[in-house]
Amino acid sequence: MQDKLQKSTKSLIELVINSVLIVFLLGFVFPTLLRYANGSSISANDLEALRHSIVGQESAGNFRAVNPDSGALGYGQVMPENVAPWSKAALGYTLTPDEFLARPDLQIAILNHKLTEYWQDAIDRSDGDKEIAVRMVASRWYSGRADWYNSTTPQFYNGTEYPSIQEYTLSILEKYRQH
Repeated sequence: MQDKLQKSTKSLIELVINSVLIVFLLGFVFPTLLRYANGSSISANDLEALRHSIVGQESAGNFRAVNPDSGALGYGQVMPENVAPWSKAALGYTLTPDEFLARPDLQIAILNHKLTEYWQDAIDRSDGDKEIAVRMVASRWYSGRADWYNSTTPQFYNGTEYPSIQEYTLSILEKYRQH
C-alpha cells in the first residue's frame, strides 16, 4: 500500500513539473520564438533604412541641429526631455542635451536603441506588416503615439504648423522604400 502511495505521489509530482514546463513553454518560449520567426527582430539593413528615413526628414543628417520651435536635438531631433531617459536606457548612463549634441556616435546608438524598441512593438501590433510597422514607428517618433499613423489633423508646436501625422508617416515610408 505504501509503495502505491509513493508511486502515486511521484506521478503527481512529475505531472505538476510537466505542467509547469508546458505553461512556461507556451507562455514564454514559444511567443519569443514566434516573434523572431515573424520578423519582429529588425535586421541591420531595415534599422539603417528606418533611421536614415527619419533622419532625412528630421535633420537632413545634421548632428548639431536644434529645432527653433520645439528645441528638438540632433540627428534624429530628439526632444530634450527624452535625452536623459533614452541615453540611460541605451547606454547605461545619462547624457545632458549638450553632451548629446556633441557626440554623433552616441546619437546613433540612442536612435538605434529606440528605433529597435519601437520596431519590435510596431511589427507585433501590425501582425508582421512591415509597411504599417514603418508608419507606426514614424508616428511614434513624431507624435509619441504609434496608433495615430493615419491621423490627418495638422500638427502645431508653439504656433508653428507641421505636417499631419499621416503625411509624415507616408513620407517616412516612401524614404524607407527608396533606401
